[in-house]
Amino acid sequence: MIYRAIVECDPSGPLMVNVTKLYPKSDCSVFDAFGRVYSGRIQTGQSLRVLGEGYSPDDEEDMTLKEVTKLWIYQARYRIPISSAHPGSWVLIEGVDTSIMKTATLCNMDLDEDVYIFWPLQFNTLPVVKTATEPLNPSELPKMVEGLRKISKSYPLAITKVEESGEHTILGTGELYLDSIMKDLRELYSEVEVKVDPLVCDVILYPITT
Repeated sequence: MIYRAIVECDPSGPLMVNVTKLYPKSDCSVFDAFGRVYSGRIQTGQSLRVLGEGYSPDDEEDMTLKEVTKLWIYQARYRIPISSAHPGSWVLIEGVDTSIMKTATLCNMDLDEDVYIFWPLQFNTLPVVKTATEPLNPSELPKMVEGLRKISKSYPLAITKVEESGEHTILGTGELYLDSIMKDLRELYSEVEVKVDPLVCDVILYPITT
């Protein structure tokens, strides 16, 4: 039923939305989710399931229930408020971002059949340049950690993690990419002064195929 509804862009079918990007609010406290409606209809006040990248029918841990509070058509710097969106529409969605890290699948709460997520985005480049960060004031570490979480949501190719040594590291695709990340971390997402270690190239081993 889901497959046929997606192929036919059926507005009366089950809701399926592929969220591909998160955009921060003006105060950078929360994010709005940007995605495409493939079937069904999404509308304000609607309760739905948010399926993360780790979700599968056998493991439903990466799933939350959220309510859509606002919808917009996103056009450059303009947001046009709407009450609902049909298949084929790209929409900006408020109220569903809490559990989303990179991408997600939105669907109805009352679907009887197994739901499989849309495949996460694949990129031709990989984050291979790494740097370690720490706040100048150690008491502001929680603020920096929260800022790193928001960086991971905002930058599709950024990876943030904690090393075995306890260092908080950021991986990006290059020096300019990491410069942009650090600027946003300092000025938007954590608002703390952060020390940065010299950049290093992270080694990635590729499997040998024959």
